[in-house]
Amino acid sequence: MKKKISKLNAGSLEKPIYYTIIETEMGSVGIAGNENGLIRLILPERSSEDVWEELNIYFRSGEALIREESLFIPLTERIRAYFEGNKVEFDKEKLNLSPYTPFQRKVLLKTREIPYGVTRTYLWLAEQSRFPRAYRAAGGVMRMNPLPLIIPCHRVLGRDGRLTGFSSQGGIELKRKMLALEGVIIRSKR
Repeated sequence: MKKKISKLNAGSLEKPIYYTIIETEMGSVGIAGNENGLIRLILPERSSEDVWEELNIYFRSGEALIREESLFIPLTERIRAYFEGNKVEFDKEKLNLSPYTPFQRKVLLKTREIPYGVTRTYLWLAEQSRFPRAYRAAGGVMRMNPLPLIIPCHRVLGRDGRLTGFSSQGGIELKRKMLALEGVIIRSKR
């Protein structure tokens, strides 16, 4: 069964939207953005066709997308390095979070501050975003995170340190692999 993909009203974004698809150690990764910053990152999929399908669904129409590898060269090199197991930071990328609410932007930007190799909880994220009782809502924002890896939602865990919710194609197993790349060992809680 194909997973449900969050859709974005591409009409609310400045055109054109550029994209590239790259090959990494873990699979095909997609990146899309415009002059205002990065809009979407698709974590490793089995094929570039799968990435294209997700981009097309996300933006509702592939017509708005222009393939342009050269705009993303420095970022693609760092993404490849990350999936090869190298320590890479993505905190300098310009982001385009204009379609999101102030609450969503606050949670996404707070998540972006979680350092490489460090985990936090949804409760921590809600508290740091100044909405201490909104940890479920913070989890909802993580579920629709448009830029996983750049906004490292894989570093956010359940209250007791369990791996919970990860909406990318690889699910919890991809979350575990990404944390392992960063040297984080998650023990199963039974």
